[in-house]
Amino acid sequence: MGISLHWLRCPFCGGSFSASGGDQHVGESDYDVLTCYCGHYPVVAGIPILKRDTTGTLDKVIALIEAGRHREALFALVAPTSPALAPTWIRSLPAATWSRRLKRLMHQRVLRSWQERAEVLLTDQDGRGTACDLFDFYFRNRNVYNYFAFRFGQPRHLVALSFISTIHQTKKPILDLACGAGHITYHLVQQAKGQPVIGVDELFFELYVAKHWFAPEAKYICCAADTSLPFPDGTFSVAFCSDAFHYFVSKATSIRELKRLTQDDGLIMLVTVRNMLVKNRRGGGLKLPPEGYQALVADMPHRCVANSAVLDRYLQKYGPPLARSAGREALAHEPHLSLVAAHDQEVFQDYGPFVNWPHAEGHLSLNPLYAVERREGSGNVCLRRTFPSAIYEEEHAECKEYLPETVEIQSEILADLAQGKRTPEVKKLIEQYVVLGMPERYRWRGW
Repeated sequence: MGISLHWLRCPFCGGSFSASGGDQHVGESDYDVLTCYCGHYPVVAGIPILKRDTTGTLDKVIALIEAGRHREALFALVAPTSPALAPTWIRSLPAATWSRRLKRLMHQRVLRSWQERAEVLLTDQDGRGTACDLFDFYFRNRNVYNYFAFRFGQPRHLVALSFISTIHQTKKPILDLACGAGHITYHLVQQAKGQPVIGVDELFFELYVAKHWFAPEAKYICCAADTSLPFPDGTFSVAFCSDAFHYFVSKATSIRELKRLTQDDGLIMLVTVRNMLVKNRRGGGLKLPPEGYQALVADMPHRCVANSAVLDRYLQKYGPPLARSAGREALAHEPHLSLVAAHDQEVFQDYGPFVNWPHAEGHLSLNPLYAVERREGSGNVCLRRTFPSAIYEEEHAECKEYLPETVEIQSEILADLAQGKRTPEVKKLIEQYVVLGMPERYRWRGW
């Protein structure tokens, strides 16, 4: 079942929606058009797109949906429109008329080839494609690809899992704000114990991957994350935002919305925000100092802690330290911080040991940072920690503190892992963070 229309309101006029297909749940029909007082909005592949559009793309998508051309509507949203797909030598030609024509023709040819490959991957009729196949195909920037493809092995991901572990017995849905491709959504679904999880992001392609490859149990809305959100007051028990809030332009508006949506009995978690006081040439976003983030929730009980402290406790199998905020001097030197705000004082405690490792929930597979090297004739394999790039290694240097550089194991252990067996040897690899729980279709089973 999709998202009930009673859960949604227009983020621009505040009005309720009606669906052209007459369904009361968005997603019962994967392609539809929603109407409110101020406009019309498409539903593509079960994902409502509640955005203003100055390019005409959404009008085109709506026309395709109304004409029953659903596959074309999908590709209109995910296909690149700039000549950037064309080879570099074509793009470097001078601006003469004949070269402009050549660029246009080359772009059209490459775009047709791109669309043919995209159709195979996005429709995935044989069920063999993986999320990483899509990332590899879609993201031409390898730094962006590395962020998505290797995220489960990042220290910041373990920090997010630590905070997720504190969410218990929610009475209302959980919001994953700026959810991206669903890495965190996947774990929130595991923790929600049946409560709905709703992922919000402004990039349709990433939501499509989340819905079909990472966390199909969740619901998704495509809209801006840092402005008015399309939900009634008090919709959520938890608003969770990981590794994204420092990119928001309208932070004050976002916080006001999160307070409106969680009200007095809810919980706001801003996990991994970048610190303006720490210079990092790799770190982007519109950062604030620690006191700037805390000022946004000054009217609520809250805690601001250093990610390094949360990670240190996680490595000892303990939850986050939320009994008190870290001191001003300590926070000043931390590149990554996390902020938790709630009116329920029971939230603010130093959490004890995990019953089970949060990073072991779900389908077990090798940490994506490990490559398999086979030892000829010995029956053993060597798992070697590798980094996809020097930039990635610099940005996630904490990995070296807890991930062994090499691990020698018997080849049978890989077979046990592929079959989902949690043998003592597999459990040891979990304790070393060499084996992680991930969506089954994240990578090939034999990888």
